[in-house]
Amino acid sequence: MNECTDYANDPLKGDRKVVCAAIRSRKNGKIICGARHYDPIMRSQLEVYDAVAPIDKASIEQGFIDNFGNFLTREEAWLVAKAAGQVIKVCGGNGSGKLFSENLY
Repeated sequence: MNECTDYANDPLKGDRKVVCAAIRSRKNGKIICGARHYDPIMRSQLEVYDAVAPIDKASIEQGFIDNFGNFLTREEAWLVAKAAGQVIKVCGGNGSGKLFSENLY
């Protein structure tokens, strides 16, 4: 097993960090990224993708991408961000162990 694969599977190892917000289709696994969930950049990507292959909005899951390109659920992203020292502020909803963009900047 190489180092990146090992780090990618353990949120508390190595230099793993949360790098951006993302949404993923539960139906086909397609991922769209942006600085924040549904910011103008993410919405424009959604429009382009939806024109080519319609997206079932009900199947979209919000999460984040790590520096290895892996999709993380909000819960997984919270563990990674906490371990990496990325959480700079706590806001409502953090008792649930879920990461929000507002926690990072």
